[in-house]
Amino acid sequence: MFFGLAAMELKVWVDGIQRVVCGVSEQTTCQEVVIALAQAIGQTGRFVLVQRLREKERQLLPQECPVGAQATCGQFASDVQFVLRRTGPSLAERPSSDSCPPPERCPVRASLPPKPRTTPGREPHKALTFGPGCPRLAPRPSSPEPAVPVAPTSGCFTDLQGLELRVQRNAEELGHEAFWEQELRREQAREREGQARLQALSAATAEHAAQLQALDAQARALEVELRLAAEAPGPPLATASATERLRQDLAIQERQSVEVQGSLALVSRALEAAEHALQNLLCPAREEHLQGATQGPVLVPSLSPEGMSIPHSGRMGPPLVSASSAIILPQLSP
Repeated sequence: MFFGLAAMELKVWVDGIQRVVCGVSEQTTCQEVVIALAQAIGQTGRFVLVQRLREKERQLLPQECPVGAQATCGQFASDVQFVLRRTGPSLAERPSSDSCPPPERCPVRASLPPKPRTTPGREPHKALTFGPGCPRLAPRPSSPEPAVPVAPTSGCFTDLQGLELRVQRNAEELGHEAFWEQELRREQAREREGQARLQALSAATAEHAAQLQALDAQARALEVELRLAAEAPGPPLATASATERLRQDLAIQERQSVEVQGSLALVSRALEAAEHALQNLLCPAREEHLQGATQGPVLVPSLSPEGMSIPHSGRMGPPLVSASSAIILPQLSP
């Protein structure tokens, strides 16, 4: 059964046929709906109104409102169906001994408390008794039932507006739900992409770590080889021998340079001494010559460049000063 909120109609399945009850509001009780349907189909007996949502069923109480029960389902209100079921004969048709057991409980309603059994001679409140051929509810002296409204009342328009607003809110909630479901799918897709990227990075990190370990092992092996090569004795390298020879040659050249400098200093001092002696000898001779005194010749050694020798390669040459020529000077008288 489907409930049309806009037309204020309640659709109920009766023996496989869908029937429409008009003029239903939020205050209409289940008992009133059952009475109207029983009068319309012309049957008597005990009836119950069952609310079915997908594969679950629930029996409505006599004073419960079907419209309110359907509204509590929220976004699944359009999937709610109402079914009218005949559970047994009326009190007039039942035997006076009341020996027949109560109707079996529905498996889906097993969680509800069992129906209380009434004592003989007392009519249960849930039983709806109808007479054959009576289109309306049979009057009972103890508790008269109100008549079912068949025409829209003055408050139907207000109820209709409220129900329309509720339908709009339900539609908005459905739209929001679809939006959030789409967002959830997007987030799940992004999460899968992130997990794939993370796995790729983990694989790359593991590969780089393996490469680093290999390089570290190679470096350690090279260090061991270098240490063993440094500790093991072996022939001197060619570069070491060449460097040693260069150092020796440089030391020899430095030593020869020092010797040459010393020889030059000696030559300079000898030249200065010879010049000084020559001057000392020439001055008195000049004075005696002017006096006319003639004396025998005196030999004075003279210096010549040939008499000097510079050592070479560590070997000393001939004497630095040699008397290669003699200067004849007049002999001075005492």
